[in-house]
Amino acid sequence: MKKENLKRIIQELDTLLTELKSEVYSDPEAFIHPWYEQTGTAPHSIPSDDDDGYAD
Repeated sequence: MKKENLKRIIQELDTLLTELKSEVYSDPEAFIHPWYEQTGTAPHSIPSDDDDGYAD
């Protein structure tokens, strides 16, 4: 294959991959596991109420 053809194919594949990523990640239900919705135990960060004045 010619190098120019390969470069064009790679560029088109990259564009397609970007489009696929934007479609998947724009819909939160596509990547949030249904178990979290049923149990209400979605992963979250632990709130830090540590204001004792000392560095942790």
